Amino acid sequence: MRALVISDVHGNSVALRKILDAEKYDAVWFLGDVTDYGPDPDECLDILKDEKPEVWVSGNHDYANAFGVDCRCGEKTHELSVYTRENISQRKLGREDLDFLRSLPLRVEREIDGEGFYFVHACPRDPLYGYMFDFDPSCMTNEIGRRVDSNTLVYGHTHFPRNGVSGGYRYFNPGSAGQPRDGDARASYGIYEDGEFRLKRIEYDVEEVVRRIKNLGLDAKYEGTLISILRTGRV
Repeated sequence: MRALVISDVHGNSVALRKILDAEKYDAVWFLGDVTDYGPDPDECLDILKDEKPEVWVSGNHDYANAFGVDCRCGEKTHELSVYTRENISQRKLGREDLDFLRSLPLRVEREIDGEGFYFVHACPRDPLYGYMFDFDPSCMTNEIGRRVDSNTLVYGHTHFPRNGVSGGYRYFNPGSAGQPRDGDARASYGIYEDGEFRLKRIEYDVEEVVRRIKNLGLDAKYEGTLISILRTGRV
């Protein structure tokens, strides 16, 4: 089986389509955050629905849109997230879209190739909001403190790709497909095949996304910040 591992698309349909068109795969594993920041949350949601992901968990931005709560993201991007949620996501997502986002699980546990896999947006201890830039064994408990039995963790949320082994756990974060923040503006994603994970990057038409953002008529302050993140891969 060859699985395409994607997270944090954030309304960037241009990057999402580029990844899907570039790869051959048997399954899609999506780790959350299809909404906010980017210009096309509705289009991205439709694209992913058509792919029928084998795994699809909710991200903190998806949960915020679905239930009308704060996304509790990092301080540097919180104001931007609130603005884009109110002025892009909430304007473009219909009732059916929000109902679908409400239906998404916070975690998925599954046996694959004889191993236990734990899929979550952030981390097991805090599925929506916990930032784990580097592996932290203290995060490998559920909300009531039980140690996670699965030995492979697949997660997103940070927008920084990671692939490693620590403390008896294998962990993989594909980075952000739609808004990388690790200094590399190329779309980031992963492949799982023959029992191994691989990180991949791909160039896409950033300026097409910039054009779409400019067509939204956003406040110049927020428009400029969005464009800068896309072009530089940094917040």
